[in-house]
Amino acid sequence: VNKKISVSNLFNNIPTYIALDDATPHLIDTTTEAVDVATSVSHINTTAGAHAGTIANGTNGQIKVITMIVDGGDSVISPSGSNSSGWSNITFADVGDTVTLIFTNSKWHILASYGVSIAT
Repeated sequence: VNKKISVSNLFNNIPTYIALDDATPHLIDTTTEAVDVATSVSHINTTAGAHAGTIANGTNGQIKVITMIVDGGDSVISPSGSNSSGWSNITFADVGDTVTLIFTNSKWHILASYGVSIAT
């Protein structure tokens, strides 16, 4: 038997916000550290100076949020190999710069961004 449910009915009974399941975000705080794809959220702290790191393949459907929390220099994130959907790097220059990615079809796709510079 096929049963249909509308999106409004699905979310009407959720009593609170939907959160990503990480108690502690991954902290990127060295100058060459890679983005940890085992966590949902990564924070960038460039107190040690400018940062250049990569992001490896995720798992299908995975959402990744990266935010700069301390600005001691720019942070440039590049895909590992050919796992991006048309971007070559993302530059975080200021506190609050954020990007939200989804991994699907073997590539990281940008869902949303704030303040970052995206190179193609």
